[in-house]
Amino acid sequence: MLFLSKCQGNKEDTVLVLQAALEELKAYLRVRQETFNTKESDIYVFVSKYKGGMVRPLSVRSIQTLVSKYTKEFYAQNEFSTGKGLSPHKMRHSFANDWILQGGDIITLSYQLWHSSIETTSKYTNLSRDEGKKIIEKMEENRNK
Repeated sequence: MLFLSKCQGNKEDTVLVLQAALEELKAYLRVRQETFNTKESDIYVFVSKYKGGMVRPLSVRSIQTLVSKYTKEFYAQNEFSTGKGLSPHKMRHSFANDWILQGGDIITLSYQLWHSSIETTSKYTNLSRDEGKKIIEKMEENRNK
């Protein structure tokens, strides 16, 4: 599934989005519209109301705080919890690792993360030696078919 978006420099670009994630986003936008009385022309996904009832985007810091808070609460339910939350940055690293481990290539990943260089993307894919070994074994297995 492709999703059209505006990114840095007001350029249009596309990113790949799982159909299930897109459905969740649509459901959230319906709730957002009911809660904050937003319009379709409101381009920000995460918003809050300020004085005078104006809808404004959440700040980057607010989003970071909320992600950390709710991931910490989620992981607290797990018996193996570290007691720490995640940051959006850590989630990007996890996404990048999963992309590679699921067989995705680094070029497409670079576009997905909106990186202008492969070197930046490679820093996001810090796979462990064991993960690298599994990939090599899978490559060997596929060659022998």
